[in-house]
Amino acid sequence: MVTLPPTRHNRALEADELKRLPDSLSIVGTALTRLAMRLLLLTSVRTIELRGATWKEIDLKSAMWAIPGERMKMGHPHIVPLSTQAIEILKEIQGITRTTAADDYLFPNVKDKSCPMAPTTINAALVRAGLNDERLFRAHGARGTFSTWAHEQGFAPLAVERQLAHVEKNRVSREQKMMRDWGDYLESMSG
Repeated sequence: MVTLPPTRHNRALEADELKRLPDSLSIVGTALTRLAMRLLLLTSVRTIELRGATWKEIDLKSAMWAIPGERMKMGHPHIVPLSTQAIEILKEIQGITRTTAADDYLFPNVKDKSCPMAPTTINAALVRAGLNDERLFRAHGARGTFSTWAHEQGFAPLAVERQLAHVEKNRVSREQKMMRDWGDYLESMSG
């Protein structure tokens, strides 16, 4: 019989850690890496979905991010409501990258702009910030952080699961309110 190593789940951040996160990240990585981590928290998407995002998926006017099914783990298109804070970050990204061409990545690779940010970039920044230690907070833990908060706030479990793209999503109005509230909460934590 083969003995498998114990599963190590990505943990969620506690409220006090979440409050310290902006200061911890301010000293590491590039501005784009810091914005990637903030947008990851605000959208609760998987890191691969964030890194592969292109401007053609983003609709700033309707505050929606349409991730095509071929980029999603479950293979279904996913609509991510964007909070006011997420929109502000996207505009900041535009100012840094100086592009909104449809096929351009939001987070291009520093060595080759035709490729997305490297898979290890965000977690490496978390290590340098002292957040990815033996207690194992990794970028994917942003999803658990959001999920914990949303459940504690009384949002419908199905709405939370839809936001995390665990089930197919047809309607987004409740998720829009949830993501606005989540953005407001994160903003309140940073002072």
